[in-house]
Formats: sequence, C-alpha cells, structure tokens
Amino acid sequence: MNIRELSYSRHFLVVADGKHFPEKAYQAASLFAKGFAKGLTLLALGDASEEFINIAESKRQEADYPFIFESCQGTLIDVCDLSERTETPIIFFEITKKGTYSHLMNIFKGLRDLRIPFVLVKEDTSKIDFSNIIVPIGYLVEEKEKAPYSSNMGRFLHSQILLLQANDYGSKTAKNVESIRSLFDKFNLKYELRKAVNDSFKVEKEAVSIAAKEKAGMVIISTSRDYGLDDMFFGPKELHILKATTVPLMCINPRGDLYVLCW
Repeated sequence: MNIRELSYSRHFLVVADGKHFPEKAYQAASLFAKGFAKGLTLLALGDASEEFINIAESKRQEADYPFIFESCQGTLIDVCDLSERTETPIIFFEITKKGTYSHLMNIFKGLRDLRIPFVLVKEDTSKIDFSNIIVPIGYLVEEKEKAPYSSNMGRFLHSQILLLQANDYGSKTAKNVESIRSLFDKFNLKYELRKAVNDSFKVEKEAVSIAAKEKAGMVIISTSRDYGLDDMFFGPKELHILKATTVPLMCINPRGDLYVLCW
C-alpha cells in the first residue's frame, strides 16, 4: 500500500521500521487509545518482517479498541502529511539503540513541520505509566501549548500533573503558568505547582532529572524554534533532553499559527 492511500480517522499513530516491534511505544499509545476512547494505527514504514507481522496480529486480536496495522513505503515527511489528512492526535516512536530510529536528529529534523505532538519512548523504558507527568514551563509564549495536551491527559488518563515553573526573572513565565492553571482549574484537575531550581533554559532538563524521584511517567517539552550554528554542531536542547531522559517525552513543535498565541 502507498502511504497516501492509508485511511483512518483520529487514531493515535505508532510508527515503526517493520523490523523492531515497538513494544513500549505501542503500550504508551494503547493507554491513550483506551483513555481517549479512540483507535490506534500501527504503521510499519518499510517491509515488515514475519515476526513483526505476527506480533501485530496478536496485538490486533487483544485490542479492545479499533486497531489497524499497515506496512508501506514512506518518509517522515509523508507521515506529517498523513497526520493532517487523518486528523491524527499524537504520533508515537520507539527509540532504539540500532536501526532506523536510533538516529535521533533525523527524527527531529523529519518532524519539524509536524503540527501535532510526537511522543518518543526509549526501548529500555522500565514501565509505561502516565499516572504522574511533569510539565516544565518557561517564558516563551509557545510554552502555553503544553496546556491543552497535559490537560487532556489529566482529564482522560487521570494523570496527576506537576507544573514545574522555571526560576526566571520577570513576569513572562508567571503569566504562562497562570494561563495554564486557569485551564486546569476549569476541569478541576489534580496538579501541583512547584518552582524549579533552574531557569527557562534548563527547566526541561531539570524535569527529566527528577522524573524518577517524582514517579513521573512522562515529561512534556517544546522543541527548538530554529536550529542555529550551536545546534548544528552540538545538537539542539531536545536532543540532549532525549539522551538524558528515562521516561517518554512528549515533544511539541513551536509554530507561528498556534491558537495559544491568542491567549
């Protein structure tokens, strides 16, 4: 099948290479599918091995939600196009030590134009559990885009939210936090507000460093607006955060057309 022929509506999407079955990413997407009462599509980009197909079929039989498995040729750019056409809410990838999704910068670069969050789950993640999540907040206006996604996790997955406010001078971060809290309060969500040790430039790294202690199963981060020379040579902040994390990351691309910019 050509990826442009793939059709579904509002399924959570797990993307794999067809060789390594993304068990942890599948578990994560499955929790979302059940909690949000949506379907799940597993997409192998490339020829799927017999073992991969057999595991996918067993997952289909076990699933208590709509499940689609397809194998087709395509690129991450095609996946971005697919997500818009099918109204995909979130895309999940499993990060492996070898294979297609071991090249981390290829993932970040390939998904730069993605308009929805993508979740990166390491294959050696010990446990998939979103009972507790951490949402670090800095001073940039797009930090508010973390609000609707964390809010939905609180509403539909019953996640307890730790709102980690960057230790900044000025009022921008505090205003972002107040905007987010106002949304949380509308839904009577369970959350804790805490002042971080670090400022906006390091608050997301702090969040992943305390995730185990806080028993958090996910950290929500923003990716870089642009890649400068330092990012080209040393890697952008999201690359370093991904290398450091032991829990899944939900990544949100900054965009000029985000509706939260109107808050």
